[in-house]
Amino acid sequence: MKIVFALMAAALSLLAVEPLTNAKWLGAHLNNPSVRVVEVSDGDSYTLEHIPGAAHTSIGAWRFDNGTFLSIRPVSEIEKEIRRLGIDSSTEVVLYAPINEPKDLLKTSYIYWALNYHGIKNVGILDGGIKAWKNAQLPLTSEESKIAPTAFKANPDASKIADIGYVKSKLGKLPMIDARPSDMYLGITPTPTVKRNGHIKGGMSYSWNYSVDKDYLLKPKATLESVFKEGYKLDKNKEVLVYCTGGLETSYNYFVLSGVLGYKNVRLYDASMKEWGNREETPMTQYRYEMFSK
Repeated sequence: MKIVFALMAAALSLLAVEPLTNAKWLGAHLNNPSVRVVEVSDGDSYTLEHIPGAAHTSIGAWRFDNGTFLSIRPVSEIEKEIRRLGIDSSTEVVLYAPINEPKDLLKTSYIYWALNYHGIKNVGILDGGIKAWKNAQLPLTSEESKIAPTAFKANPDASKIADIGYVKSKLGKLPMIDARPSDMYLGITPTPTVKRNGHIKGGMSYSWNYSVDKDYLLKPKATLESVFKEGYKLDKNKEVLVYCTGGLETSYNYFVLSGVLGYKNVRLYDASMKEWGNREETPMTQYRYEMFSK
């Protein structure tokens, strides 16, 4: 009996989507009813060609202008979009994008975080986007996918998100990582839409794009493990807070830390510098790199 259970567990592990999903795995599981492929794009790219059976969403379905900056939409709206995409808590979700500019990839990682935050745990991102799919000579279609909606009920996980009060309460108490380019982190180059230059006091700099190569393929896992363990002295079992300009860039650091590397408690400050850097009372540092120590 133990052997039977072991074989069943092994079979399930082969089916489970990995946070970093490759084209070969997805091609082999494309017809699995538990797998939902979702293209994240704007414009007409989806109608021209997409992975067979893929649903479609755009970042606008997940973020809205709250009058001050863009932020995650209300739970009821996110829940409705998840249902429309044919996703529930048991679905293996694979997100991909036609990556024509860096933001295209960041939109997939933001939705990766948003799904995690609302209770969808089995989520992956197709490494290299649709270009990797094409390079593997896998099929594309322009045929509209027929997606049956689900009755998914969102269960937001408060440990995945931070507001300004939380960040203030944790200054100097836990590591915070800024995903913007280092010149914006230092405050040498102004960040568009942010009044004050510099970074959250005590924050460390790790630009999200350090994790990918020129084709937006993730760098070797072992390399990233060393960066954060040896360089940033992070503990996988302790909390890490990530932020950027306004949620997108830092979502990729969230994906790498929480998904690929298995950090247990990564919290994303969605409003980020568009809130923090436009206030007068928030502590900031300029012109120097900082490392967390406690």
